[in-house]
Amino acid sequence: MRFAERVARKIACFGEQFTVNGHTCRGVFKVLDSGTMNSYLDSTEAMAVIHPGLLLITDPDAPINPNDTLTRDGRTYTVFKTSQHRIGNISAVKLVILG
Repeated sequence: MRFAERVARKIACFGEQFTVNGHTCRGVFKVLDSGTMNSYLDSTEAMAVIHPGLLLITDPDAPINPNDTLTRDGRTYTVFKTSQHRIGNISAVKLVILG
């Protein structure tokens, strides 16, 4: 079994459910630390993050784009950036910066 398939199974089993653009997806949320935030956002974008910002790890085909809104636990977050992470030529996960 390929690594990307194993990651997708873990997200399906252990990921938290959330809603984006009317679609229900699953992913793993983490509080966004300053090092990760500075890796993906410039200083102006980082100042716009309402704390706590979140890092979301989800399936690479999740319908999430910058400026979308995402609802988790009754709170609405704005998508600042998305990034596809690949292993070889295969997309393994999508990282999403939320604020």
